[in-house]
Amino acid sequence: MSSIFLSHSSKDKFFVRELAERLRVYGVKVWLDEAEIKIGESLTEKIGRAIDEMDYVGVILSSNSINSEWVQRELQVAIQKELSKKKVVILPILIELVEIPPFLRDKLYADFTSPEKYESTFPKILIAMGISIEENKHIIQKVDKKESDTEMTATEKQLSEFEDIRIIGLDDTKTYKPNPEKLLYDIFLELSSYPPMDWRDIFKAERSFPRHSMWRHAWIEGSYIVINCVPDELYRLSLFKANIM
Repeated sequence: MSSIFLSHSSKDKFFVRELAERLRVYGVKVWLDEAEIKIGESLTEKIGRAIDEMDYVGVILSSNSINSEWVQRELQVAIQKELSKKKVVILPILIELVEIPPFLRDKLYADFTSPEKYESTFPKILIAMGISIEENKHIIQKVDKKESDTEMTATEKQLSEFEDIRIIGLDDTKTYKPNPEKLLYDIFLELSSYPPMDWRDIFKAERSFPRHSMWRHAWIEGSYIVINCVPDELYRLSLFKANIM
């Protein structure tokens, strides 16, 4: 069983949880500080030991992490391990377009910065960890089936704990085309109530993690969910009918 320590900023927690969950499906042992460190334990000692014990260190690169003192410390420990082992240990995982730290620039990184790149990038992490895609076709089929099921994701379950907030319709008066050269519109879906801050934070974090090539940008504005998409995409989902010129 391959193992990996995911070094990240707490602000990127939602992405990291989703990535960890998918890696575990393929039999990868994942070390996350939130699950492994107990109250009263030494962070430095526990993390140092974990990095030493795991086969790989996945460094989540974002605007949050490159400014994180803890991530920099973890990276220094990982670099020392890579030098002493004389083998690849650090796997850079880019989730935002940021300047790569100097000591990682000569490494090929996993690019998760856009929806189009997600599906082709994830298998590369498995290959880098010595996991055969060919030998795990049955797992891939299992993952595909799970993603097609109607079961709620962990984030959906968390959102369901809030007071029921539903999409109640489309506000035609707000819908517009931000870029005349593209077919995409900003479509405003009205919510049944104004979502609280925690609800909005979860929504924002979830939408920042692309799941497929048709992943559309969506955000919260007041009591609306705004989706940047082609109107026909919503029609096919039978969400509503609207007149958009």
